[in-house]
Amino acid sequence: MMKNRTSLFIAIGLLILGTSLFTFFNQKQPPTQVFAATVNRDCAPWDGSAFRVRIQLQGGDVIDVGIWQAPDIKFSKTFSFPDNTGQVGNASLIDPAGSYEQLTGEVWFDSVSEGQTVAGGFRLKGERGEVFEGRFAAEWEGQIAMCG
Repeated sequence: MMKNRTSLFIAIGLLILGTSLFTFFNQKQPPTQVFAATVNRDCAPWDGSAFRVRIQLQGGDVIDVGIWQAPDIKFSKTFSFPDNTGQVGNASLIDPAGSYEQLTGEVWFDSVSEGQTVAGGFRLKGERGEVFEGRFAAEWEGQIAMCG
């Protein structure tokens, strides 16, 4: 009799646990926050064409992403940081005092075309473990980059 009761309690416990896990993993994720950003032409370290996106976070911090290729991306493209090849770009967090911190993770662009809003997203991590995640819509500024 005691063995049957124990088995019943274990079965009920597993059923409750399974239902809870199913509910948790099937919840709709909250919409990802969209941050305002700016984009400008830039120069790669070897003076080639590049562009820079600056994503404004709450509290005055800025995510600064430099992509060392021409601002002409037709299809969705993801960039991973750090870039060990030295050919892709970099991602940094800049605090209001102007201090830089390297970020690791990914930044992706839906497309990039000069004069058009640049939309994309990011999933980055700071040196102290902070996670920065969201989408951005960057507007072109008129800054001119003189490379070479």
